[in-house]
Amino acid sequence: MCAVAASLSLLSACSSDDGDATSSGAEESESAAQQDQTGDATPTGRLNDDQAERKKLLSATKVDWDKAARTAEKEVSGSKLLDIDLDDDQQGNPEWDAEVVASDGTSTDVRIDAVTGKVSGSTKDNDQDADDKKENTDKLAAAKITAAKAAGTATDRKKGKVTSVALDDADGGATVWSVDVVTPATWDKTSFDIDAANGKVLNEHVDQD
Repeated sequence: MCAVAASLSLLSACSSDDGDATSSGAEESESAAQQDQTGDATPTGRLNDDQAERKKLLSATKVDWDKAARTAEKEVSGSKLLDIDLDDDQQGNPEWDAEVVASDGTSTDVRIDAVTGKVSGSTKDNDQDADDKKENTDKLAAAKITAAKAAGTATDRKKGKVTSVALDDADGGATVWSVDVVTPATWDKTSFDIDAANGKVLNEHVDQD
């Protein structure tokens, strides 16, 4: 009887050990699978959504910002560039969206195909009042350096492709050219605020998101 009891006890212990081993193995496998999934979601060197979008647009773009800006200014006689930005059209193709201002302060949105360089459309802002027009002309009058000069200052500090140039008012009250430069090696965007009166760099920020 004692021998039988001992045998049963031994079998029970072995069964418990096997169960623990199986449970432990399952937990380790599950943990490893979770780690693999995490690794697949954010593998080293993978581009985030913004970087991937910049890469897509710039890789397809054949017309640089300055040529597109000149095309936009020619579309509205006597106008000057207020801002230009690389975006995509409704079909997902790269397109320069420029805003130019006529001598009376009226702004017009001009869209330029970033592959062919042709104007794809333009829309005059008919909702502007006198204050809006004065704000535009005041900004342009305050800019003593050109958009091209500001963009050159930005790319001297950070090599890359210009994707946006805009004349705006900084928090401190100065009128600035805001310039975005994308570095193809990383597809990060560096934004500059450049004093439109003297060309000094007031702010530089790298957007890695």
